[in-house]
Amino acid sequence: MALLIFEFTHKLTDHLNSIKMKRIKLFLTISSCILISSCAFNISEYIASSKSLSYNHIISNEQIKSWGFNKNNYCDKQRNLCISYFHAAPLKGGRLKYSIETGSGNQTSQVDFSIDKEKLKNSYSGTIVLLHGFRISKEFMLNSALYFRLLGFQVVIPDLLGHGESEGHKEYGVGDSEVINRLMDDLIHKDIIESKPIYLLGNSMGSLTAARITQSRQDICGLILQAPMLKFDQAVYNYAKENFPLLSKALSEEEIRKGALIALEGVNIGLLETQIEPLLTKSSVPVLLFASNTDSISPYDHFRTLNQDHIEVVLLKDRNHPGMAVIGEIEHSALQDWLIQGR
Repeated sequence: MALLIFEFTHKLTDHLNSIKMKRIKLFLTISSCILISSCAFNISEYIASSKSLSYNHIISNEQIKSWGFNKNNYCDKQRNLCISYFHAAPLKGGRLKYSIETGSGNQTSQVDFSIDKEKLKNSYSGTIVLLHGFRISKEFMLNSALYFRLLGFQVVIPDLLGHGESEGHKEYGVGDSEVINRLMDDLIHKDIIESKPIYLLGNSMGSLTAARITQSRQDICGLILQAPMLKFDQAVYNYAKENFPLLSKALSEEEIRKGALIALEGVNIGLLETQIEPLLTKSSVPVLLFASNTDSISPYDHFRTLNQDHIEVVLLKDRNHPGMAVIGEIEHSALQDWLIQGR
């Protein structure tokens, strides 16, 4: 069998490049609202209506298919909507190598990583469900999905509500958990994925979805969280300071947080429902949490005190928020130890 080689370089500065036009649109929106004192409402509209960033400059649909990712739809009868997801089997062999550069605000991060399946000391089985963050889509999780496929896992990568090719309004990690939970039940019932062991990986907002899923399932063996989203109003404020520093100075913190609350109210979600810490501390599900000292959106200092018997917090130095979605050498080492302990 020929050696499968997955090698790519991504330069995703300015938070995946296409955010530049979104910044101009937001600047015009907020500038006008300052004149008519309706900033909170306009902020909420921007949050609710913003589209997922394009992935076309990163990877083509043909390449995704050639890598063995199968795209399907799951239609949820309870919500009368459909979501899109990728599913892929474990890789029997191969090598994964990538160099990915990300930008956020004025900070740039680069992650270089290489892994060869034949040199792995341990093999694994089971399923990992990967859940993306706000305003991105399942395609941005493919490098991590390839990594876990090389380890021996099946992967499922859905678009969250209102993101990518999924229907519905954004529900900020809360309502998503109910639909993803039923998607998992459907895939297990159809013998498309293995029922044990099942791990969930959540990036940023997807971490909240992952944590909430554990509240209604007994078959989750562990959570892998990358820069979990803070309580939603704080997350929006931190994001504004990082990516729109001039506008965040022109607007009050109160106005920005109020805009976040209005966005939640629009889909009947309470602010406390977006708080992840109680979900983690009150659960017995093992958690491996990655956070960075230079990620101002989801900072390490916020999570470092969460270390408990079932929660391990790992510091990644000099990584910006978008870069937290990329698995590097430190994460690989921590994951190997953590997965072995969970057996």
